[in-house]
Amino acid sequence: MVSRWYRPGLAFFSLLLAGSLGLLLAVLLLPSHTFDGYGTVSNGLQLLTSIACLIVCVSAYIFWSRDLLLIYAGFAFGGWTLANTFWYAYTLIIGPTLMYPTVSEAGFLGVFLFLASGYLEVFPSSAWSLPRLGGFAICLIILLSVPVYLIIQLGLTLSTGVTLLFFFFGGYLLLVSLSRQVYEERFLFAGTLMVIVAHLIYAVREAAYPDFWLFRIVGPLVVLSFCLLEIGLLQRIWEGRI
Repeated sequence: MVSRWYRPGLAFFSLLLAGSLGLLLAVLLLPSHTFDGYGTVSNGLQLLTSIACLIVCVSAYIFWSRDLLLIYAGFAFGGWTLANTFWYAYTLIIGPTLMYPTVSEAGFLGVFLFLASGYLEVFPSSAWSLPRLGGFAICLIILLSVPVYLIIQLGLTLSTGVTLLFFFFGGYLLLVSLSRQVYEERFLFAGTLMVIVAHLIYAVREAAYPDFWLFRIVGPLVVLSFCLLEIGLLQRIWEGRI
């Protein structure tokens, strides 16, 4: 059963990944950094990807594997899907005046916590090597400096406080990924890094720079990160690392 669905699954998520790269290139290369309907395409692709990831995680746990990481990842994808559905439905029905933060942020932050909990449950601990320790130290400085800068510039408000939570939870997920052997599974680790980057950019955009054109890459980055995570999970099942 696994061999029957493994390659089609890889092909499907690779196709979604290619779509995210296309949107990313559109933002970076087009003179206007966007196109008509970009928001609709981006949000639709995000929801399609997160729902597909949720379905695959649930189906894989029921029929193929008893890897507990599938359950944690399924909760992460499911919570994110509900959060983004609320956010997108609100903007469609009421208008693009949704103030940050909203209840959606709970679902976005939940991705960090569910993935970190799954990694703690599944992966063995690992002694810190000097390169990993140095890399984490550099990332920690960045993770601390950005929200502190925002608080200095904008004051300690609800929006900057929630942004600080994004950076705190993102740093926690990075710490878990480096202290456990997540970093040895390249697609899973790459997806984890991209999840962190995408959501931290999102938090900064919503708190301080909502109109900065470069931050339109958030949607494609989310799709890219989810595809990498799901490909990594499929590889775990295929290779029997349960």
